[in-house]
Amino acid sequence: MENMDTLIAREFQVQARAVRPLVLLTLGALVVLVGGLRILPEESTPLTVKVMSLLAPTLATASAGAYVGRNLRGWITAIGLLVVSIIGLFVIRAAGGSVAAIPLLMGWGFINGMMLGPLISAAIAEAGPGVVMQALTGTTAVMVGTGLVAMVTSIDFSFLMPLIFVGLLGLIVVGLIGIFVRFSRTVNLAYSIFGMVIFAGYFLFDFFRLSRSENTWEAAARLTTSLYLDFANFFIYLLQFLMSSRRR
Repeated sequence: MENMDTLIAREFQVQARAVRPLVLLTLGALVVLVGGLRILPEESTPLTVKVMSLLAPTLATASAGAYVGRNLRGWITAIGLLVVSIIGLFVIRAAGGSVAAIPLLMGWGFINGMMLGPLISAAIAEAGPGVVMQALTGTTAVMVGTGLVAMVTSIDFSFLMPLIFVGLLGLIVVGLIGIFVRFSRTVNLAYSIFGMVIFAGYFLFDFFRLSRSENTWEAAARLTTSLYLDFANFFIYLLQFLMSSRRR
């Protein structure tokens, strides 16, 4: 089993090195795109375009961070990265719509990606890279679907806020209990499904906010951090669901 895990990890590293030039080229193109949009008058670029142009490089640097942080271990490291991420969130929002928000978002995405690294590495070692691609594809599909529903329909999704907030608190409590108590496969599946429902709700709520927000780069930076957190958390719960469903 150990040899198989080593072979899978090595294959993943080879594939990562192979696509590195493409990733760097894509990231550079995204940065140039955002820079070009910043030159244009603020009101000439729709808020949705602003947010997506900021979210794309944030997700790209998060992917790089996940690769760099794949071998991180220990609670001290995890807590340290979490503290840096929380501080970075406040710094980004304090930067508002300034040009500094772009590198701050990319750095923040990298730190958050590092926190995901060990989970992704463990999933690849157990089930191969395919399970991670399924989780990414599923998360992207849900994000696009909820975004269309929230922005095309006339439904006021602000009613979701108290419900998903209470649900989030429930997720945190159960997650803390899970540190000390080993849950059964059925409980893990139910927990993962509940987490996906909660963050699908957050997708709807945040895309609804996007459709109602003022068209500024400051609002775009704020919404980008929210949507990134929605994406990352939905991805985590979907990946956990896929992993639990494979276990017997």
